Amino acid sequence: MRRKLAVVLVSCLLMLLVAACDGGNKDGGSSSDTGSGKNAEAGGGSGDKKATIKFWYSANDADPNDTHYKWIEDTIEQFQKANPNIKVEPTVISNADQYLNKISTEMAANNAPDIFQTWMSGRLEPFVKANRIYPLNEAIDADPAFKELLNPNNLDTSTFDGKIYALPNAMTAEVVFYNKALFDKYKLSVPETWDDLMNVIKTFKDNGVVPFALGNKDPWAGSIPYMGIYDRLFGPQAYEDVVLKQQAKWNDPSFVEAGKKLVELKDAGAFPDNFNGLSDEEALAMFHSEKAAMFFIGTWIVIEANAKLGDKLGFFNFPDIPGGKGSKADDFIVNKDEGYAISNASKNKEAAIDLLKFLFSKERQAANAEQGQLIPTVNIPYDKSKIPAITIELNDALSKVKNSMIPWDNPLGQNIGKEFNMTTQAILAGAGVEESFKKLQAVSEKVWSK
Repeated sequence: MRRKLAVVLVSCLLMLLVAACDGGNKDGGSSSDTGSGKNAEAGGGSGDKKATIKFWYSANDADPNDTHYKWIEDTIEQFQKANPNIKVEPTVISNADQYLNKISTEMAANNAPDIFQTWMSGRLEPFVKANRIYPLNEAIDADPAFKELLNPNNLDTSTFDGKIYALPNAMTAEVVFYNKALFDKYKLSVPETWDDLMNVIKTFKDNGVVPFALGNKDPWAGSIPYMGIYDRLFGPQAYEDVVLKQQAKWNDPSFVEAGKKLVELKDAGAFPDNFNGLSDEEALAMFHSEKAAMFFIGTWIVIEANAKLGDKLGFFNFPDIPGGKGSKADDFIVNKDEGYAISNASKNKEAAIDLLKFLFSKERQAANAEQGQLIPTVNIPYDKSKIPAITIELNDALSKVKNSMIPWDNPLGQNIGKEFNMTTQAILAGAGVEESFKKLQAVSEKVWSK
């Protein structure tokens, strides 16, 4: 799911979920489930049985350029034509923060919709532990044709103790998108090193062009350049120890050094003067309107940005920092995103599984790819001539990635992920780097000691 969904879950919801872990039965069924029959548990079709299923997701239904909304709406329409016995009641929430809060509240009350859009990794895990999500292994194994479309390597962030709890619908990478026309106008090349980047920033700044769009009002926005800087300084091994294995000591000099480098970027005038008050949507609009030359953001913007900028749109991986252990050639920030899961409390699991399979069918995945989405499924025949050139370039670049880094707030989980995002937000807003990471360390010690 888009990183704008990776925001704060209030700790009381998490506590409710953890406390509810004993509420369901241990085999993955729901204590409140009246049963959809043996076929549901085995992932069989719903046949002629009539059912109504609730389906929640986040998209901007008011934006004609929101291809995700159009793809979901077309999918539901086609599914209901093919399955007239199943009625789908969709709920679309355009504000991602509101969506996350709403789905989390319903999760805590064990009242989640039958099928819903979700996030992955450490943000999915608490709901799995609370027995709120229906494991999909049996449904997948029961349908070989369905199974062959799923790449096992792309299910790692939604698999816990060998059970698969969500299917990702998008691959996302966080790269620097840039305006080729503006680079050409000022005779600039894609920066290869930190010094090159500083020169690019200075040139744009001197000519009244905002170097990087940034909406630091959203807590996660500033974490993207921080992660890029940290990797180029210390490489993927440090990330694995700190984030994946949760061995973090946030007051370690490495975190402070990366934080100071982030401040250096800010002090060079990389961001808009009012970036602390801008939202992510406002930053995107600044990039689309060509007021900003670059935007370090996720590939979820590529379809709309391509529609706005066309051939002017390009991308590059964050530059190398001399003496650092990371590499722009090998290391990318990559995530399996926009997952779909089924509620363990659903009384219509058969129908929900049918819709899930339809979402991930060859036809619907091909339609998703042809609108420019980076899809994590395999064996999907689609017309590559319909895909924007930049999407093909991104696919090619990501196919060669040697070291992939999941955006930190996902594996760090609800509480520490939130605190990490707020730490980078605070640093960019002027808070002391050392003090900010000391606060993050104190929170981490409190949470991880439990």
